[in-house]
Amino acid sequence: MSTNSKSFKDWLLYIEFIGLILLIVLWVIKIPEAKLDNIDSTLIDRIKPLGQVYVEADTNTALNNESVAISSNARSGEEIYTSSCSGCHSSGVLGAPKSGHNDDWSARLEGGVLALLKSSISGKGAMPARGTCTNCSDDELMKAIEFMIK
Repeated sequence: MSTNSKSFKDWLLYIEFIGLILLIVLWVIKIPEAKLDNIDSTLIDRIKPLGQVYVEADTNTALNNESVAISSNARSGEEIYTSSCSGCHSSGVLGAPKSGHNDDWSARLEGGVLALLKSSISGKGAMPARGTCTNCSDDELMKAIEFMIK
């Protein structure tokens, strides 16, 4: 047996021995588990979530023992257009039909307004699904389309 393989085996034995000693020491010491009564209250305040997510259908939700009122008022087509659609449809970015320009909308209106609604829900070309209004209902999208084609 060569000297190199014997020294390698010796090193492996030393490493195994040290690892065994470390395991025994850790088993004897047993690191204490963190308990909630030992944690400072300021720490809990610093790591708590910033908020909660509620969907439109959640009407009986509460946050910090206060009732959360969810508005069921639908927004107008102009409000939806101004907040979500005007970025592309006011200037015609990436081929978006401009609001109020009948020439831009005529080819798209051949399939009907419901086809426009369907393509606005699923997205078309560079427009993502629901445009940039991910929280718009189908009725609100229809109102925005009707506002743009006038």
